[in-house]
Amino acid sequence: MHALVFGLLFVWQLPQNLVALIILLFFKTEGVIAYRNFCFALKTKLPQRAGGVSLGSFALISPSNAHDEETIRHELDGHTVDSKIFGPLYLLVIGLPSILHLLFYDRRKNYYDFYTERWANKHAGLK
Repeated sequence: MHALVFGLLFVWQLPQNLVALIILLFFKTEGVIAYRNFCFALKTKLPQRAGGVSLGSFALISPSNAHDEETIRHELDGHTVDSKIFGPLYLLVIGLPSILHLLFYDRRKNYYDFYTERWANKHAGLK
């Protein structure tokens, strides 16, 4: 039954899963940090600025955040919920706005006030 649910979710989230798999071709993965809610958290050699990226069934966590439980929860228990909710629309509703927010947000403001980050924290039970 677990494999069936994982497979159905993988297909529902196919666009972001494909992006994750492409990213994994270019950035070395150092292992699985956690697995829950049908998603893998992988320690991945992402650029320094990226603490983590959630795409479908994968939460890619940078080495500097691989032991930070809040980052792992934010990505694995937060953004992945939105991925399950929005399915193929996730990249438009969450992914693209998150990337633009990361690139252009006003550093004098709280990064987590933006709706995508606020929703992820809410799903993960973080403040």
